[in-house]
Amino acid sequence: MLERLEIHHYALIDDVTINFGEGFSVITGETGAGKSIILGALGLLLGERSDAQAIRSGCESATVSATFFLGDSVPPIIEGYLSENALTLDDGSLLLSRSVRSNGRSSASIQGRAATRSDLAMLGEELLDISAQRDHQSLLSPANQLLVLDAFGNCHQEKRSYQELYRELQDLEQERQQLKKRLQESEREAEFLKFAVDEITKADVQLGEDDALAEQIRTISSFEQIYDSLSLATDLLHGSEGGSSLLGSLHQAGKQIGIASKSDPNLTDFHQRLESSSIELEDIYESLRDYLSVMSFSQIELDQLQGRLALLQRLKKKYGYSLEAMLAFKAESEEKLLQSEQGEDLLLDLEKRLLKTKAEMQKAASVLTDVRKRAALTLQQEIEETLRTLGMKEALFTIDVSEATPSINGTDAIAFMICANPGLESRPIKDVASGGELSRIMLALKTTLSHHDRVGTLIFDEVDAGIGGSVALSVAKQLKRLSKSHQVLVITHLASIASQADAHLVVSKEVTEGMSFSHIQQVEGPRREQEIARMLSGDDSSEVSLVHAKQMLDVTK
Repeated sequence: MLERLEIHHYALIDDVTINFGEGFSVITGETGAGKSIILGALGLLLGERSDAQAIRSGCESATVSATFFLGDSVPPIIEGYLSENALTLDDGSLLLSRSVRSNGRSSASIQGRAATRSDLAMLGEELLDISAQRDHQSLLSPANQLLVLDAFGNCHQEKRSYQELYRELQDLEQERQQLKKRLQESEREAEFLKFAVDEITKADVQLGEDDALAEQIRTISSFEQIYDSLSLATDLLHGSEGGSSLLGSLHQAGKQIGIASKSDPNLTDFHQRLESSSIELEDIYESLRDYLSVMSFSQIELDQLQGRLALLQRLKKKYGYSLEAMLAFKAESEEKLLQSEQGEDLLLDLEKRLLKTKAEMQKAASVLTDVRKRAALTLQQEIEETLRTLGMKEALFTIDVSEATPSINGTDAIAFMICANPGLESRPIKDVASGGELSRIMLALKTTLSHHDRVGTLIFDEVDAGIGGSVALSVAKQLKRLSKSHQVLVITHLASIASQADAHLVVSKEVTEGMSFSHIQQVEGPRREQEIARMLSGDDSSEVSLVHAKQMLDVTK
């Protein structure tokens, strides 16, 4: 339960500490005194967006903190958060805090450690449930009505099963659309791809071929230079007519060293080395002579090589900057053509999977619908019974579950229907419910759902909108009953509701030195009688009103 709320420099509040107890508490005060400020402060703790305009004039920041007593009953989500962040409760209490600075930035903490706004929102959902006039309007939304029914019927498992299949179906449908698009694109470019593959295939391109061709062309183009150089080299080695011969000279030199070595054995090695050199040079000469004998220049071969290289250059320009890129393009094109050929089979297989998943989703949707219909019967009965205690004795409340286009939430359309007066047909509450009826339907709904949720503190603002007299008394009694199982905080303008509370807080406003201040204090005894009297007649000193107020309070004792 909410144990303590501290508000500093927020709106009209300078510094206020409010202690709350168990059971039923009311907050009252004149219009404009600042009752809604309490809800705004709690909203900050629930992770709502901060507004620097809410900071009290002349202050640099505003801070709101609240202490919740959980004892041993810690909700699983809160327990998991504490465990993940190595936090512990302080004597069973949890402290949330939020600060807003004048530059618009805000900070939050949980148990004194920095936290995010989403952390506050997550934990806040487990701690507080605030019903304000805007919630009455949200009750008119079919989408919110569906969420209410699912929460009551505990349809979470069935809903998750359906949603998994729904998402799978959406993914398959997206995959089918993408495949169809790819196939259409493949069909449009198939003719070009086939031509390209055929052209590259016929060319029989080999990696590195262009470099080898360039080298061959360079060699043939230099035929005359090569021939003349080799001819001169052979003449120098063997000698020409009337000319000296390198081989002859080397042979004579070796012969002379051989004669000398017979007299001087130290020259034997030189003789042997010259003989080896003569043999090597003789082999080189014969090889060059043979090479020259077969050398020929062919313009036809040169033209063929140049034509082949030109073909490769043209193909590279069309299909890739290199032979590697061209062959990669060919492989990619063949894969696209294969996909195009196999596309119909792939599409057919995908459509079969779509039909199977759709059937499974429809089956899951049917299971979810059945669970919802059973929950709707129970919920409408409980709400109707509660409405009878709230002065709507003839009201017929029904929950219509009809078929809708499949969505992430199922295939059901939910409508809360009511017939407030006998003889009329039931119609959606958004079409026929008055403000007072909406307030009572919301209270009935909260009362019914409170038996099925873990939230310990329920806060009602404007639950008395559009009601009065005996209906207001019935609402007060219902709130009193609800406070037996929950901590109930109500902001109200009705004395019949305020008089039923276990604790009474009064918000007042005063102007000091040109500045407005809101004060909050708990009242008891005569001071409470005065507040009830004010709520009855607007005059807290009226003797008649004071007597009536005392009687109302005595009845609740």
